[in-house]
Amino acid sequence: MIEELIVLAALKDRIDIKRAEQKYFEDDWIIGELLSEIQEVKEEIRPDNQAFLEDELGDILWGWLVLVQKLKSKGFVSSHEAIIRRALKKYSQRIGALKGDENDDQRWAEVKAEQKEVLEAEQGSMVR
Repeated sequence: MIEELIVLAALKDRIDIKRAEQKYFEDDWIIGELLSEIQEVKEEIRPDNQAFLEDELGDILWGWLVLVQKLKSKGFVSSHEAIIRRALKKYSQRIGALKGDENDDQRWAEVKAEQKEVLEAEQGSMVR
């Protein structure tokens, strides 16, 4: 299912390019739209409101997919899949370190610090 949404986000990007409306190319505009959708989700979190809440959460997902597509078109990121793989690795490591006890915050911070070092090394090798 996510693949179908990625295809639609790519189609929207091509349509935006054809329309040539400047706002659709501005990262701040897209991020602003995402922030607006997050606020709408906040407003829909309540009992007996599943349809509206799911709809608004879908808007956040769509906004994220469109943002990534725009960043991909600019050459800033490689793909939606690369970001998802990176997130899976990141949180697998962090969650995998947790034991459900009072030391979890420390474990999380340690894994996070190690991951930051790896990212800095990776970024350094990409820039050269």
